[in-house]
Amino acid sequence: MKPTPAVTPAEEDALFAAARAARPRAHAPYSKFFVGAAVLDESGRVHAGCNVENAAYPEGLCAEASALAAMVLAGGKGVRAVAVATASPLLVTPCGGCRQKIAELATAECTVYLLGPRGGARRMFTLGELLPFGFSGGHLRRKGPKGPKGSKGSKGSKGSKGSKGPKGPQPPKKRQRSSPAAPTAAAPRRPR
Repeated sequence: MKPTPAVTPAEEDALFAAARAARPRAHAPYSKFFVGAAVLDESGRVHAGCNVENAAYPEGLCAEASALAAMVLAGGKGVRAVAVATASPLLVTPCGGCRQKIAELATAECTVYLLGPRGGARRMFTLGELLPFGFSGGHLRRKGPKGPKGSKGSKGSKGSKGSKGPKGPQPPKKRQRSSPAAPTAAAPRRPR
C-alpha cells in the first residue's frame, strides 16, 4: 500500500461531523453506549457508521465496522483516517477486532481520531500505535509448492524456494527453555 496522505483540515471537519452525526443513530438498547464512526477513503470521501447491538450480544456490529462496510459498498478501496465519536468522558479506542478490520484497508500510518461530543479530537493515534503487530494479508501470501505435503504454511515445506514467511514486523522470538531432566525414580524406602 502507498503511504497515507495527510488529512486536510477540511477533511478532518467533514470526518468529525459525520462521526458525530452517526452516534445518535446507533441502535444500543442494551448498553445505551452510542458510538459513531467515520472513515475517510483514498478519494477523500467520508463514510459513516454506528454501532448496532443485538440481543444475542456477540452478534452486534461496531460503528467502525459499519463505516468500513459503507466505504466498501461505495467503492472505496483504502482508509486514510478514522474518527470514533462517543459521549464517554473516557477515551474510547476501536476494539481489537475493529483495529484488525481497519488494518485490512489502511496502512500503519492511518490516523485514528478519538472524539467527544464537541470540539476537536481528544486524542490521535496511528493505526500502528493501536495495533503494533497486526495480522495482515502478507502473513497469508507465501510462495512454495501446493498440495497436502508441502502446502502453503505446512511443516512439510521446509526447504521450498522463496518461502520467506510473513512480511512486516515480527514479535521477538521466544527463547527455548531447556527441558528439565526426566524425573528419576525414587529410591525405595527402607523400613525402620
